[in-house]
Formats: sequence, structure tokens, C-alpha cells
Amino acid sequence: MRLRWPRRGAGLGGMGAVLAVCIGFAVLLLGSSLKNTVQVFFAAMAISFGQSRGSFALATTLFALTYAVAAPVAGVLAERIGPTRVLHIGILLSGGVFLLCATAGSFPLFVVAYGVLASFAYAMLSYVPAGIFVDRMFAERKRGFFYALLTNGTAGGFILLVPLWTWLAHYTGWQEILIGLAVFLLVAMAPVTLLLSRRVEHADAAADAPKVTWQTTKNALRSSVFIRLALSFFACGASMAFIDTELMPYLSGRGITSGMSSAGVALLGACEIGGALIAGALCDRDKVKQVLVTGYLLRGASLLLIALPPTALSVVVFSAVFGVSYLMTVVGTSLWVIKSLPKGTKGVAMGLVWTLHQIGAALSIMIGNIIYDADHTYVPAIVGLAVVAFVSTATVLTIPGATERTTGKGEFVQASASTS
Repeated sequence: MRLRWPRRGAGLGGMGAVLAVCIGFAVLLLGSSLKNTVQVFFAAMAISFGQSRGSFALATTLFALTYAVAAPVAGVLAERIGPTRVLHIGILLSGGVFLLCATAGSFPLFVVAYGVLASFAYAMLSYVPAGIFVDRMFAERKRGFFYALLTNGTAGGFILLVPLWTWLAHYTGWQEILIGLAVFLLVAMAPVTLLLSRRVEHADAAADAPKVTWQTTKNALRSSVFIRLALSFFACGASMAFIDTELMPYLSGRGITSGMSSAGVALLGACEIGGALIAGALCDRDKVKQVLVTGYLLRGASLLLIALPPTALSVVVFSAVFGVSYLMTVVGTSLWVIKSLPKGTKGVAMGLVWTLHQIGAALSIMIGNIIYDADHTYVPAIVGLAVVAFVSTATVLTIPGATERTTGKGEFVQASASTS
């Protein structure tokens, strides 16, 4: 079936929608390998380049900081040339990055390849283009579910690909695995994403897109709705990054066995997928605000729970509750931006909320470890993150309903969801 760009407000249905979502899910799943391969092979890569783990972390730190810039760039490109073209470019760039990282003869070259190029590639294969994709491809009442489904491609990478890389490491080196990934992306996936971008006919869509001035964009980004969404999303990045990096060391230091910790992480990942799908379905029923409030409340409560002396039971409860909230805030924030801002400004807006997300991530890891070095405990940092999550809850409660949009003059007026 030939995919065609939907008529205004019509959305995309039938087998065309199924095919588009399957390709999008696969692209985001493979895009997650830009992060999880380095997580798995971190120690082996450091040894290969003759670096300590601390010095090798320069590459991953630069990756995180570059993403704060790359996300808005990916959003602007998705608006200007179309999201599936951005996905195609991201696949090509990812293949090139994996080849460059695998064959880098020096650590400085690897740092640039991974810290800068891989970060831009990941931005093109993750949450921001996915949001513009569902906004253009699907009718209003389907966007939440399909966005949640696509973003679970990124989450699925942790569940599906990490065990694969771990298993392959018993038989070959990390360089060979990266080269194999590059070949698969360039030979198998690139033609698929190229076909998708051509069938969706982005050129026609771009020609019909409204002209958006700098003044319109500035007014949208200065609106109280956007500012409060972005500030609340800071808590999402801070809590997610800290738990991603410090949960296992924290639990180990509090007497929880590695087996129990691993089981908790696996449960967190499974609940992450379920929470995203529930959040997407609720957003399609105009419950975006409720999704965000619930997500931040669950986040704060789970952090307070794990700050107490952990037991096997509390680890299970924490993993389930935090896991459910993990993508609720991502889905809710992204869908609110899509609903609230005018066409042409959504890409840069989604990118900038991720900039705040990354700033929160960087600060939480840095401050959390400074606190640990001073007091040899993560508890004050975890309690602080819980407070930040509750502040975000209060911030979201002050935002007007998600069916408001800008007029282009910087004013917000009530509009039906179908006009977003």
C-alpha cells in the first residue's frame, strides 16, 4: 500500500499506519544502541584506548551535553524537511558514527565521534522527531497512543539490545559489534527509511505548511505554558539520570544484593513500557494534565520511598512505581507541546524542553556525587530530587488546560484539540 500524506485533520489509517509505526519503532529501537552499546562496553572501550574509567567518561559526558543542543536542531529539521527525512538522516549518521568509533585510532577522535556526532544522531532518532512524526501522521485521538508506542522503541532497546550486546561480547570484541551495527543500519535500515520518507511525501507537506516568523516562534517560547512545561521537565531529567546512573551503587551500598538490584531494574523497565502506553491512551482522552501531575507525584513518592533504608519489598515497590512514571512525564510533556503550540514552532519547542531535561540530568549527577563525596551517602540527593519532583507537580497544576494555543501574536486562546 502506498503511504500518502494525510489530508488536513484526517490522519493516517489502515495498513499505512501500521507500517509507518513499525518502521518508526524499529528506528528508535536501533537508535537506542547509540547509548546502550557504550553502557555495556564502557570498561572494555576504556581499556582499548588506554584510559581510566574517569577519563573515558569524558566521551559520555560530552554526549549528554551535546544532546542539549542537538535536540532543538533535530526539532527544527523535523519541522522544515519532515520527521521521516530526519529519521533517515539519523540512520545514515548513526551508521557512519559506529564505523568511525570502531576504527578510531585515538581517544580524542573517539571523543569527538561519540560525544558530538553520535549525540546528534541520537537526537534525530529519538523523542523530538517522533513527536513531530505522530503530529503529522495521525489524527488527534491517536497521537498519544502512537507516540507512547514509538518512544517505547527507545525503552525497548534497554530490554532487548543490552542482553544481546552482553551475549555477543562473549564471542567477539566491541569494535566488531559496532561495525556489524553500522553495516546493518546502512545496508538494511537506510533503504527502508528512505522509502518511508519518499512515500509520505514530505515535500508536498512542507509546501503546504504555514509560514512561521521568528516573532511567532519567540512568542510561543515566551508563553507561560511553554515556560512552565519546560521548567517542570527539568525534574524529569534530574530524577531519571540520577536513578539511571546511581541506583545500582546506592542499593549496593545499602546492603541490597546485586541479584535483587538487577531484578528491580528489569521490573522498572517493564513498568516503563506499560506506563508509557497508559499515559498515551489517557492523553488521547484529553487527560494530559492529569498524566503529568500523576507522573510527577509518583516520581516524588517513589524517591522518598527509596531514600528510606531499602528492603527487598521496598525495592520492588519503588521499581514498579518509578517505572510507571518513567515515560509518563515524557509522553505528557511532548503531547502538551504538540497540543498547545502552533505548527512550525513545535519542533524547536520540543527540542528546548529536552535541553532543560539534559541540564537537569547533568546537574543531578554532578551535585549528587558531590554530596556523596562529602557525606558518603546519596540520601540527601534523593530527597532533594523528590522535592524537585513535587515542585514540578505544583508547577503543572498552575498551567491552563492543554487545549490552549497561540494566535501568532503571543496570545493564548481556547481552541478545540482538533485544530492543534
